[in-house]
Amino acid sequence: MITFAEYNARLCDKDLQEYFQYLLLERLENPQDETVKDIIAELQGVVLHGNLSGKTVIELRQQSKAAADLAQQGKINESTAMLQQILAVCPEHYSAIYTLGIIAFEQGNYTEALECFKNAFESNPFFVDAFLRIYDCNVCLGDTSEASEFLGKALALLPSDPELLETKQHLENGTYPERLAKYIKAPGSSNLKQELLKLKEMLESGNSSEALEKIKGLVN
Repeated sequence: MITFAEYNARLCDKDLQEYFQYLLLERLENPQDETVKDIIAELQGVVLHGNLSGKTVIELRQQSKAAADLAQQGKINESTAMLQQILAVCPEHYSAIYTLGIIAFEQGNYTEALECFKNAFESNPFFVDAFLRIYDCNVCLGDTSEASEFLGKALALLPSDPELLETKQHLENGTYPERLAKYIKAPGSSNLKQELLKLKEMLESGNSSEALEKIKGLVN
């Protein structure tokens, strides 16, 4: 097993950029390889442009995963506290910012979540999940015009990424992935509810003839 000293030396070695390029080629050849995807994300978002020691990088990775697990368990306060600790050490830690966005998204705070995902993407445009969640927030907020700009940046780096290409297709077709189905309200559902409430009031007031006309209008 590699030691922290060896890991530090590896991070400072001049051939790290060559290793990074090698991983990018691996990603292009095996786009479903989540391990390579995560390594690329960490290299680009934390290692290459930072001055953290290898030990710190590893510790933050472990803390970030623990915080994400806490969030999934519904322990939001504990997760948020841990994420803030990570960001105190590394303000540009894309994974911690991303998890804060996930927490906000699941609570229905799409505008707040969008800002988190944008920050995560700007910190690390190789982190495809950050873009996907930017797109999700745009869909939930009812305006996907902004997503195209971020998609272009992501595709410039990873032109063969299957998730990015799928999202490009959804944007072109005006559709969205199944994962968003539970967040999207059926078009006109709120208007229909208002009309049904009016109909209820008419029936309760004994105005059956007007209620009948209203029903005919709704059906037609």
